[in-house]
Amino acid sequence: MRLPMALLRDLRATTRLLFLYEVTTNRHTRLRTIAERLDMTVQGASEYAHGLQKDGLLALVNGEYRATKRGVDHLHDRFVELRAFVERAGRAMAVVETTEALAGGAVRRGDRLGLFMENGLLVAYAGRTSPSTGIAVHEAAKGELLGVRNLEGIVALRPGRIVVARVPPGSRGKTLPASKRLLRETRGFVVAALDPAGLVAARELGLRPRIEFGAVPATVEAAERGVDVLLLLPEERAMEAIQAIEAANARLEDKIPYESVALD
Repeated sequence: MRLPMALLRDLRATTRLLFLYEVTTNRHTRLRTIAERLDMTVQGASEYAHGLQKDGLLALVNGEYRATKRGVDHLHDRFVELRAFVERAGRAMAVVETTEALAGGAVRRGDRLGLFMENGLLVAYAGRTSPSTGIAVHEAAKGELLGVRNLEGIVALRPGRIVVARVPPGSRGKTLPASKRLLRETRGFVVAALDPAGLVAARELGLRPRIEFGAVPATVEAAERGVDVLLLLPEERAMEAIQAIEAANARLEDKIPYESVALD
């Protein structure tokens, strides 16, 4: 992605591509017509032509400016890279026009809705003020799935907290003393368990995991949606979880708060 970014920021490189594109798709015998098409001075067009000829990308053939084979290949390769960048950017910036949410109460078709993230799920309330709003597509009772259109704004969301609880190797298969402090501080957290060690630790602590498969990525995704998660895992896999959290934080504006504690 760095090359398209550098190209878009480099006016000279971009103009060279436009020059090559112009002489590849249209016939030009005079620099003046190229300059007019590119909205530049004749002197500027002359300087670009000289530079492109020096680099073997442009030639004057029978009085006509043409891109050489090397110039056409260069133009094609840069445009392929730019197209891939634009497609990636388009997917990243995709505008969601409609979505689905849970009805937080009775909703009628056409109601103005306030949208909120609750326990990791999008919930819509009729008439409630929110930074993100939409219009109900149809009627729905509380708890039913509701179509929402005409979306505006961004749902207010703060990342959830992750507590990475490390199970020491020596404790496997043994009864773990319940950590009152850990249980108190993580009350209400969603519990995730990685490997048998995590599952046994959850059982010994009197907890029932909601996440048992794909525990690390699921924990990170849940936290991104505003859910607090207690992740129980063997000591040797703690770094894997921390690296996943840090990778997510590298792209998030609002970072996921987390801590790593030993379960002993």
